[in-house]
Amino acid sequence: MTARKQRLNPRKQPVQNRSKATVDMVLVAAAQVFEAHGYASGTTNRIAERAGVSIGTLYQYFPGKEAIAVALLERHIADTDHRLHEWVGHMVVEQHSLSEALHEYVTGMLEMHSRQPRLQHILLEETPLPERVHHVLLEAERHAAKTVAGLLRLYPEVRQTGLEHTCFLVVQSVESLTHRFAAHPDDQFIPRTTFVDEVVTMLVAYLTCEAHPK
Repeated sequence: MTARKQRLNPRKQPVQNRSKATVDMVLVAAAQVFEAHGYASGTTNRIAERAGVSIGTLYQYFPGKEAIAVALLERHIADTDHRLHEWVGHMVVEQHSLSEALHEYVTGMLEMHSRQPRLQHILLEETPLPERVHHVLLEAERHAAKTVAGLLRLYPEVRQTGLEHTCFLVVQSVESLTHRFAAHPDDQFIPRTTFVDEVVTMLVAYLTCEAHPK
């Protein structure tokens, strides 16, 4: 294994509950430290102090902050996928209208990004990603588009063909817009509720307009 791969991968995977709890504490602390201080100043000493563990304990599981940041991104990808499936399942059961379904989707993504608005930018833009995580991220984007397409096929008013391509744009638009709004709350000139309503209006118009021939 190259030196770079060693920096970006965990040293060992936790097996016992106590070890898993320790890793969880480190990752929660790291998210808080990166959010507060940024990636460059988010040192392992700060992370260990925030987690309430020794620096030696931290190094038992992670060779450095790069590997911690990669682990956080992998958790973010898994959490986003879980929330997306929860939303789709809820919409299928509740049989909400297209507008209502999209409103819940946009609201849920905005709430998720608002909890730690700087963190996603730090993880995606400032963290060196190993090739495996890059592929996981790309696959997660494709999977999200397929998941949303599966739901939108239930709505006859959706007139776009090639729905997986359409839903890739839907997912990317919602991800980018909600992240931008959450990351810079003081710069916004429209209220939060208006923002959600406008994004939903845009998506409904796109999904229900006459499809152009592919």
